[in-house]
Amino acid sequence: MAEKERISKYTIIRCIGQGGEGCVYLAKDEELQRFVAVKKIGMRQGENKNDDRMLQEADILRQLCHPMLPVIYELLWDGNWYLVMEYIHGVTMQRYIEQNGCVGEEQAHTWAGQLLDILQYLHTQKPPVIYRDLKPQNVIVCPEGNLRLIDFGAAYRRSFGARGNRMAATPGYGAPEQFGKKGMHICADERSDIYALGMLLYYMVTGADPGKPPYALLPVQDYQPLLGQSVEQVIRRCTKEEPLERYQTVEEIREDLNREKRRRIYRPRRGGFIRRVEKRVWLTEWKSIL
Repeated sequence: MAEKERISKYTIIRCIGQGGEGCVYLAKDEELQRFVAVKKIGMRQGENKNDDRMLQEADILRQLCHPMLPVIYELLWDGNWYLVMEYIHGVTMQRYIEQNGCVGEEQAHTWAGQLLDILQYLHTQKPPVIYRDLKPQNVIVCPEGNLRLIDFGAAYRRSFGARGNRMAATPGYGAPEQFGKKGMHICADERSDIYALGMLLYYMVTGADPGKPPYALLPVQDYQPLLGQSVEQVIRRCTKEEPLERYQTVEEIREDLNREKRRRIYRPRRGGFIRRVEKRVWLTEWKSIL
């Protein structure tokens, strides 16, 4: 789509994102004089404008209301389906990490809490909404530091016992069952989102992208020797290959993170200081060997 093209009352300014389900453009609402995000929902040859799969994202988002989700303004047809929604200022988490490096433990706890909030909201809908594509490109870091979740093109409402033949998944973040690995049926449930959350936390605290070659994950402590064990333990359990070995709900993750946070608050200062010094000495010696 060329810049300055007009769709209904919206003037297209530039492309700001592209995925498997369509392109997203920054546009200006000429009537209300505000910037919006316009997503052109891709149409394959032979599909018509009533295709339920193409309209699924709009249908899900219109029924959800959460501070971390974009506001939907309208769905319109102009030769293609266009989903018009709130334009969220900020940068993707991928760009944020590339520009600023990995985040510290306190920031990781804060962002993990926000992601747990939105996943719990989605998973407790009736029926549950499974996001299925949690990754750095779909998380916006706003100027004030809060997170927003975008792109529901892969989301679906889970029917108990249902298994899908078509599965959206991003290498490095998608759970094994989303690819049908080791003879698994191709499916996704709440634990698939939990797997992706673990990979996203790993990316936050290490800066190493699981979605890029060689795809092998080194222990978190290899990148962050001073990081508390709780975050690494949460990541390890979230990313178990077998769904039954992972956390079964996001509330279980919250409990583990909060338990460690309380432990840090009431931990004797002297002991904590000594342990931090020991870690720093070890890190210095380790770097000198390299």
